[in-house]
Amino acid sequence: MRQRIAPGELVLALFFALVGILWIVAAARMPLWQGFVPQSGFLPLWYGITLAGLAAAILARLWLGKEQQPGQPVGKALVLIAAIAATVLGFDLIGYAPSIFLLLLVLFAAVERLPLARSAAVAAAVTAVLFLLFHTWLRVPLPLGPLGI
Repeated sequence: MRQRIAPGELVLALFFALVGILWIVAAARMPLWQGFVPQSGFLPLWYGITLAGLAAAILARLWLGKEQQPGQPVGKALVLIAAIAATVLGFDLIGYAPSIFLLLLVLFAAVERLPLARSAAVAAAVTAVLFLLFHTWLRVPLPLGPLGI
């Protein structure tokens, strides 16, 4: 028996397909590659292809009537969205490193429910490696907070 397609799922999948197609069209007007260096249109092109492809897969699942597997509760997704939004806001307030550390700590401890000590240690190690890589070695100007990190 075929399940009825939820209008919200259909509209959202079509919206993401449209956004992916718009990215592809916009990227096609930009330079993609020069010598050994990707240009400004390279990443938008691949993001658009990926987004349109994923939206097409969702639309195919909807039209073919494949039953959904029981998924994660909505609460985890909302915690993830809130944590990412707080991280983006935290970049200017407390800096890059503390924001990323807190994001990873929330993901490991609250979302994945790992032990707090292990979550803090792994979050600190990953944050240190990212900070060392981008700030020190690649000299990317990361937002620095009141602690200078």
